Amino acid sequence: MFNSENPEVLVSFWGKVLGVEVHPHNESTEHIWLFPTPGENFKLGFQRVAKKSSDSQEIHIDVAVDDLNETEDLVKNLGGSHVKTSRTSSGFEWRILKDPQGNSFCIFKDSGH
Repeated sequence: MFNSENPEVLVSFWGKVLGVEVHPHNESTEHIWLFPTPGENFKLGFQRVAKKSSDSQEIHIDVAVDDLNETEDLVKNLGGSHVKTSRTSSGFEWRILKDPQGNSFCIFKDSGH
């Protein structure tokens, strides 16, 4: 669950990055959900809050992608940004990015795990 003062921005961003369906806003709970395409099995939620808390526990999402450069370009075009590229001595590479509201996440090349 992402807490956000403007969850519509994050819903649009993450829906496009993950290529998933946006479920209509539920005004009674202030939730907007992203659902996978049929046959997939995850749900990602965004919750409206009056103000983000600075003392909340930091978490981030790791997203497996087919192409690091293509996904990073998509993230930047959608208002996100690149923070850092890291690589282990064995050659495994991941990139730390931020969504349009500054939430950090990582992308890595999907190797079928």
